[in-house]
Amino acid sequence: MTAIDLDRVTPIWHAGVGREPIPIVFDAPTGRLFTADARSDTVTVLDARTGDRLTEIGVGSYPAGLGHHPGLRRIFCGDTAGSTVSVIDADRLEPVGSIPAELGAGSIAIDLRRGRGYCANFMAASLTVFDATTLRPLGRIPVGRGPCKVIVDTAFDRLYVANSLDNTVTLLSLTDGRIGGRFPVERAPVGLAASRDGRRVYACNRGAGTISVLDTETGTETHRIQVEYGPGDCVVEAGTGRLLVSNAGSGTLTIVDRPWLPGPAPPTRHAAIGCALPHFALPDLRTGRIRTTREWAEKKYVINFFASW
Repeated sequence: MTAIDLDRVTPIWHAGVGREPIPIVFDAPTGRLFTADARSDTVTVLDARTGDRLTEIGVGSYPAGLGHHPGLRRIFCGDTAGSTVSVIDADRLEPVGSIPAELGAGSIAIDLRRGRGYCANFMAASLTVFDATTLRPLGRIPVGRGPCKVIVDTAFDRLYVANSLDNTVTLLSLTDGRIGGRFPVERAPVGLAASRDGRRVYACNRGAGTISVLDTETGTETHRIQVEYGPGDCVVEAGTGRLLVSNAGSGTLTIVDRPWLPGPAPPTRHAAIGCALPHFALPDLRTGRIRTTREWAEKKYVINFFASW
């Protein structure tokens, strides 16, 4: 894991955690960071100031999501292969319970107002609803295919789900759990963040290298932000409103200033892109022999056309 100074945009520390760390949760009262290490079946706890590793906590199989209830002093961990939600005491740093979910349990959002948790089940295309205090399952909500991320929007009392296999974002009411709409986005949305006023939702399109900016009042995509390869998740920085995007495919962090405003138009896509290469024949400048595209059929190659005069 890497900590970054956002003013200087420079790394502060690097810390080793378990294999394939996916989500991160910060516990402000203790100044600790929790990361779910999917291929280690652990949650690693770090000192957020120094990066020192404090402990590792064993959880269920392939943990891929984390939720946090600071009032109850609990960390919730979605165990993808175990179909469970592991519960950790944020002070004692030890497991205190387990909640049955469904196959592909991962991302977790906590409704602090009602004390309810929502776990996205990727393979089951559903949300498991549970009581964060009693750890009792409360029900199941079918959503779109491949739910990867679920977030709570406190401004409008809503829940948003990124459905990576449907290329949509689903809106649900936190009052009654009913679906209020589905917003189409670009390709394979896996991360989500909401603005503090609830007027916009940002969806990370991992398959396209873009962020879809959604107007939550109209349910429309206002614009897209080009980032780098494989954006996995994003967060809105408190105070500045900047959007921080982690690009899993390129191992970078993109910082977007004023993400609510459309940027410059993307370059026009040439009509020839994606079309089959037309047949041609040209003389080899060194030998004079005629070379044709048939020599490299079904092979990958680069042709450098240049001025030879």
